[in-house]
Amino acid sequence: MEKSREELENKKSENSQTKRNKKNRGDTLVELVKAALFTAVFCILAPHTLYLPFSPVGITLGSFLLYLTGMLLGPRFGSISVFIYLCMGFLGLPVFSGYTAGAGVLFGPTGGFLLGYLPCVAVIGLLGTGAAGGKKGVVRFFFSLIAGTVLLYLTGTVWFMSVYTNGGTFREALTVCVVPFLPFDGVKLVLATVLYQPLLPLKYRAIHR
Repeated sequence: MEKSREELENKKSENSQTKRNKKNRGDTLVELVKAALFTAVFCILAPHTLYLPFSPVGITLGSFLLYLTGMLLGPRFGSISVFIYLCMGFLGLPVFSGYTAGAGVLFGPTGGFLLGYLPCVAVIGLLGTGAAGGKKGVVRFFFSLIAGTVLLYLTGTVWFMSVYTNGGTFREALTVCVVPFLPFDGVKLVLATVLYQPLLPLKYRAIHR
């Protein structure tokens, strides 16, 4: 009798574990599909660029897309999405700013900003993990955007200094690469924060479906 009860409990445990595994696989598949969709959005929108006459760095929607990617996909799948995007540009598809592509762009003067996409989206996703609705969630997301943006600026500026300015100072590089773009990036940051609450259900749809 006790043996039968133990076997029944083991069977229930196995069935429960099987259901959890199926749910996890389903959630992973949904997140991978979302990552692919975000990669496609990057490929479509990121190449559009407005260049300023005094800087080789252009104004794109790249950082704004990073904000949304980090929020909706988290650090793991957000990084996967961005990594695929960078690989596509590296392999020759014209998906970088100004419809450019190739290793020369990815490792050129402004390549640090492209390479900085990965740590930026990872930090936003990591710091924003667990953020829910309400004012606290919005504030947490806002500060995750600031942290990710600072990391993106730092990566791009240090790279630009070492590759392009031939020994120029960090301050000079900031003047060219960061300062002129602060108002534009500020607008993107505020817009992403405003969209946090309306887009939040998309983040948890796979989990609570």
